[in-house]
Amino acid sequence: VTGVQTCALPIYSLITEPYDIVWDCCCDHGFLGMALLERGIAKHINFVDIIPTLMEALEQSLQQFEQGKSLPSWQVRCEDVAQIKLPTAAKQVVVIAGVGGDLCLKLIEQIIANNPQSLHQLSFIICPIQHLYKVRAGLKACNLKLENEQIIVENKRFYEVLHVSVNASQTLTQTGAQMWDKHNPQHHQYQQQLLNHYTRMLNKDRLYYQKVITEYQRVFEC
Repeated sequence: VTGVQTCALPIYSLITEPYDIVWDCCCDHGFLGMALLERGIAKHINFVDIIPTLMEALEQSLQQFEQGKSLPSWQVRCEDVAQIKLPTAAKQVVVIAGVGGDLCLKLIEQIIANNPQSLHQLSFIICPIQHLYKVRAGLKACNLKLENEQIIVENKRFYEVLHVSVNASQTLTQTGAQMWDKHNPQHHQYQQQLLNHYTRMLNKDRLYYQKVITEYQRVFEC
């Protein structure tokens, strides 16, 4: 797909239905949002990041990108993702990828708290770095349910991509239910990596981390 880096492809592929607004948050160089602009999947795309120099460069890149093309409207917004204000009558998706799990969860919690009137038409697609067990627990506490999830491998590193919303019908589990394929050797490798990590954590809180280990040991039983 033109303009989409390999790590963004699973997120790109999860956006399968038209939206009024896509929020490409913590967007960095804006590759995902640009590809979605070219695809015309949304009426409007917001590129949001808090680093001024990055967003100035992105604005210039987008101006060059749209020359000679008929694209949906877009806006570069240099602001704190946690403080974005969502329209109340728009079908929209907030995409957050490439940030730590704790920060990702904090941003989602603040967006939900600041925009209670928009939740009925809002979904999130996220790809946090690490701490997915904790992130999933936090998402459940926000009453978010599962639309879709998958494991991806990029440069020998594993990531989880989750699509969640309050309107979804599937329960969000802390270790994942849909994404595991027992016939995929990479998924077994990812499971072992998680088990090794949480085994190292046992000396910090044995009761809690033993529970986590037991749950990850059972992922292929689903």
